Amino acid sequence: MIKSTAEMLKKGYLLFPKVLFEEQIKVTKGATGYFDAFILVLTHVNYSTVECRIHQYTFQCRRGESVMSMVHWAELFGWKRSRTRYFFNKMYDEGIIERLSNPYITHIRIPDYDLLVGQKRRESVRAEADGITFDAFWEKYHDITRKPKTNVGRARREWNKLSVNERCLSLSHIDEYYDNLVDIKYCMQAASYLSNKAFMNEYDY
Repeated sequence: MIKSTAEMLKKGYLLFPKVLFEEQIKVTKGATGYFDAFILVLTHVNYSTVECRIHQYTFQCRRGESVMSMVHWAELFGWKRSRTRYFFNKMYDEGIIERLSNPYITHIRIPDYDLLVGQKRRESVRAEADGITFDAFWEKYHDITRKPKTNVGRARREWNKLSVNERCLSLSHIDEYYDNLVDIKYCMQAASYLSNKAFMNEYDY
């Protein structure tokens, strides 16, 4: 069975042209196992958001999502519907694929789509080149708040969970967060500031 995304990416990336995989699928006439099936899902979800309409029900199918029917997936995999359904149920159970609420069709999402296609990594590299790093955040947060530098491991884990945009905001909004505290004794530790996304707070001026 496919491991979690975090486990899969521990050994890094191996990039190869999509056309090579498509040619292999033609030769084997479908997916030979769960790995092939997952790659087929990965290559058939949306690259950008589109608006869909089914039975007067209008909704958005976003990047990393798909609304193909189970019958269509079975045809794509070259499998029976029962095996296809079993595959998706396993993916749901393991959190590799999510099933979204939709009363009319199978609506799925790959939670780590951008990570799996390398988008987050490229954005992260660009951000780090611009100085948006955990170390920069860590130093700036404690320079401003004068809080003790504690729980660095937890803070780093929370930082790693943030999107590139959230990391930028967390760094640029430290002053605003600190200046709007009613009492500085309630100032959060860096890890809590990140996990609670206090950098997203809105203030009345």
